[in-house]
Amino acid sequence: MNFDVIPLGPFLISVGGVILLIGFFLSSFFLIFTTRQKNLPITFLSENLFIFLLIPLLIGRIGSFIQMFNSFKLRIVDAGFLEKIIIFIKYFFAIWEGSIDPVWVILGFLIIFSLFSIWKKQSILRWLDAFVLPSIIAVIFVHIGGFFSAWGYGKPVNKDFFMAISYDLQNVRFSGPIHPVQIYGAVLYFVILLIGMKLWHKSNQKSKKWKDGTFFYLITFFCALLNGLLEFFRGNAVKIIFDFIRLPQALSFSLAVLSLIFFVLNTHKEKKNIHF
Repeated sequence: MNFDVIPLGPFLISVGGVILLIGFFLSSFFLIFTTRQKNLPITFLSENLFIFLLIPLLIGRIGSFIQMFNSFKLRIVDAGFLEKIIIFIKYFFAIWEGSIDPVWVILGFLIIFSLFSIWKKQSILRWLDAFVLPSIIAVIFVHIGGFFSAWGYGKPVNKDFFMAISYDLQNVRFSGPIHPVQIYGAVLYFVILLIGMKLWHKSNQKSKKWKDGTFFYLITFFCALLNGLLEFFRGNAVKIIFDFIRLPQALSFSLAVLSLIFFVLNTHKEKKNIHF
């Protein structure tokens, strides 16, 4: 399989990048809908949009860079000091090598957005509730784009496996059949999106209104847990910690645990208001 780029004259257009861009626009339109339902000021987003987009993307690239740092070190073994800096700049901003880690992007956005919300005296939890469904839409398109551009590709699998795929790309270290883990992710996150939309409707009913933050913590728990489970099927080279767990997997499971803890704390005093 080799559909990662589309030739357009002298340029090569990334298929994954185009799909990701489509997902970004769709999730942005959906965000307008969720913010209106939560009666939130859309101007808060528009005034700080550049910061909310740029910094999380940089953090996501840093996360991806850390995971492929061993590959970077091989390129600077015999380089001088200035040459190392030049190679680092080129390698860091070459996002087609290693892409941008979506888990780090999400974590970066949560941190930056929370800090700005506190500074501007906004309702953090209500905003985070509004971001959940648009974020899932974006993640679905990340997985679809990843399928074409081999981001977060899968582990080797038996050639008789009916869903097995293979890539003819330099950045994929397996030449044989592998798990189409990006398709697994796209389908499963779509299921979470459907469930989330149903819960979103219930959470905003006046007679059954949920406490701010409950929807965010609940859906984030399932999304983080799913991402951690998907890592068992991924084969792309990432940093391994404690000699057995992938760094994105550790972050995902940690986020799932934190989300579950905050969900319990957030709903403890108002259990009667939560209807599933």
